[in-house]
Amino acid sequence: MEIFNFSAAETARFNRALTFIHRKEVDPDLLGANTLIVKTENFEDECEQLAPYYSNLGLENRNARLVFNPTKGSGHKILINKAAISGLSYIHTMVTQLVHLAHLVPYNAEYGNIYRFSQEQGIQCHYYEFLLWTKLQAMRISTRAHALVSWHEVNGANPPENGCYQFAEVDFHSEGVAASLEQLQGAETIAAWREGLWDVLEELALYCGRLAFYQQDARPQELDATFPATAIEQMVGLDNCLAFSAILQQATDYPSWQEQKHTVRRVIVAMQEHGKALFA
Repeated sequence: MEIFNFSAAETARFNRALTFIHRKEVDPDLLGANTLIVKTENFEDECEQLAPYYSNLGLENRNARLVFNPTKGSGHKILINKAAISGLSYIHTMVTQLVHLAHLVPYNAEYGNIYRFSQEQGIQCHYYEFLLWTKLQAMRISTRAHALVSWHEVNGANPPENGCYQFAEVDFHSEGVAASLEQLQGAETIAAWREGLWDVLEELALYCGRLAFYQQDARPQELDATFPATAIEQMVGLDNCLAFSAILQQATDYPSWQEQKHTVRRVIVAMQEHGKALFA
């Protein structure tokens, strides 16, 4: 793995972050030789130059862009937006993109060139459910790596004597979930509701990924006083939401995702049925 435009100290912290990732989750050795990570000051310009050759995969954000090469054995690139990161946040961003890359490699090998997917092919190959799964897992893993690197920056190189890390504050950033639910509540037709559902699902995947660092079983109301349980129950059903989180969280690697993908779709269909009842 080649890292460009990062200082020696930043690279050392990133390498430490990799030690907090289980090999079953992501094996850096399988990606290393073919992966270039670049911190750039010209992020928007470089993304624009890539657009004609690499269309969006649904994983892009203002912090980073993954340039996934679908040809077996070819190199991949991760662009990091220097203007969008501060402090140790680059750890979270880099690990997130590595997790996505580690998931895309076997998915692409199984289903073929993902850049050529039509919407129908994406549905047939569970691509949209795949995106939700990789976003939750990437958030879970990157939250852990960032938190533990941050802990060691303050407390030194040695782990805690009892093996249990302690953190003073917990912030799950539920604002995105609440905002997407508010938009869903404003839908005037079932078609608009179904379209808005995917924004809710994405925000839930990110939220539950953060939660998974602190809880093996999703019980957000025990830790997060701002969790919008009432709105979730109204719009998609709270039991459906917790089942969605549990299934995506338990599928910690690609083979287990393959076993669970049909279950994920059934839960999403149950949410859609819940929404249909709102317009009956």
